[in-house]
Amino acid sequence: MAKLLPRPTTLAPRVVNAFVNLSVEEENLAAIPFAVLERRVGKGVSKLEISGTKVLPNGEEVRVNWQVQGNSDLGLPTEQDMDVFIALGVLTFRNNFSKTVSFTGREIARILNIRSVHGKFYQRLKMAMDRFIPLRFRAISESEHQEDVKWLNVFQEASFSLDRDTGRCVGTITWTDKLIQSMDSGFFRVLDAGRYMELDGITAKHMYRFLTVAFEKNDLILIDARKLCAEHLGIQNLPKYFSRLMQTLEPAFEQLMKIEVLGSFYVVCAEDWKLGLRRHASYVPERKSLLLNNTGASSELTAEWCQKALENAGFSRNAAEGYCANTSAPLAKYILDRAARLTEAMKDSGVLAHVALSATRRALDSGVDGEECSASLDWIEIAVDTCNQKQRSGQVLRNAAGLLVKIALDAEARGRLVSEEQVHSSKRRFRQREQIVLREMVHTEERILIAEYENYRREFAQRYFEDLPEANRQAMRREKLDQLRDQGRLTRLAPDTRGTEVEDMILLDLAMKWAPVF
Repeated sequence: MAKLLPRPTTLAPRVVNAFVNLSVEEENLAAIPFAVLERRVGKGVSKLEISGTKVLPNGEEVRVNWQVQGNSDLGLPTEQDMDVFIALGVLTFRNNFSKTVSFTGREIARILNIRSVHGKFYQRLKMAMDRFIPLRFRAISESEHQEDVKWLNVFQEASFSLDRDTGRCVGTITWTDKLIQSMDSGFFRVLDAGRYMELDGITAKHMYRFLTVAFEKNDLILIDARKLCAEHLGIQNLPKYFSRLMQTLEPAFEQLMKIEVLGSFYVVCAEDWKLGLRRHASYVPERKSLLLNNTGASSELTAEWCQKALENAGFSRNAAEGYCANTSAPLAKYILDRAARLTEAMKDSGVLAHVALSATRRALDSGVDGEECSASLDWIEIAVDTCNQKQRSGQVLRNAAGLLVKIALDAEARGRLVSEEQVHSSKRRFRQREQIVLREMVHTEERILIAEYENYRREFAQRYFEDLPEANRQAMRREKLDQLRDQGRLTRLAPDTRGTEVEDMILLDLAMKWAPVF
């Protein structure tokens, strides 16, 4: 369900950038502000407790107490660590919610908009991983009938390696089964990592994480500022006066208005600490855009995606446009994306930029749709995998970049450097991966057709309902209100949402009864 999501067709710069840099988080995990302000609380904070409420599927509301346990020596994650976490979410989304995600230091740096990668950055990355690996959550929910206690780790496994001689940094993270299963079932949220990185301060960043979900349901949010801070922003020690708290919140609100997420904010009642937050007119929550825009296989956007990837890898704009000009075939899009990733992988392995670009350009010039292009990219990937495998096994390579280029480009030397069994196994794996990608694209096309039909069916039902006499419409509304009352849900629904609930129920019945079949 969560493996592939439709992408929007609009190609405004902000939207294109947003959908190239989407980050994914498991929904329950994303609701917990588990990062702290290092400059305020210091590294000694290794535990955090957050109290809040949770609505069960049957509509019952229960109190939940989340306990976050971090590294006993290093403390909980900080703002900079959360940036790395969001970057890992970007890579997870790009890899179709893969359980295990590999990364390099330069990949993380690009997502964080850091151009100069040096020792301090690698130290920062290592510190973030040291804080995330032992991170553990404990959720205690209690109602009148029962008490439930659940424990959860974020990562099942994680590794991090830094070669001080070459400066090459690689790592992998494996999400726990519970998190992946939850995301596969649709319980996840996405946010624009580009917007997130523009924000300064963990308060503004936590606020954005909260609003990405809150604005999916309502354009205007009325909330107690104390609840907002304690449950969503991680501010535990609230000031005594409301005016003092607003001095902390207003800079965060102003940043969110600047990036066009928040339209305006109001103090509804200072005595009750009540705030009103209105969505910016041009902001559409990222998850809502993915689910509502039914053009996941849009060739225009996919070509834009491929062009962006090639430009990031170092290709000139004109060259990238030329390669992406005729990418209607699904396999061609996959090959372009693969070429961009392999170019980055060669540079991460120490190959000079112009040499890496020359190797992938030679493959693409032979024809993106041809077998020769795929074969050339196969040898580049075999070369990258071979060098990585040798380095992971502890083998000292005097010139890893030279070995990589020799395997990738020298047909005569390959037989001596790579065994036939390894080549056969690698190529079989590459073809299997291609088939998986093609199947997923077919499934995406099917989802698009279903989404189009759902939109058509709702519009049909809406027109049918509007054409009915007023007396008939009122009778239908009363019937649905009685159903909600019999189910015990009427009193639990907010007054402003009852009308929407009733209308949805009516339209669903009309669509099923009168709309043409799929």
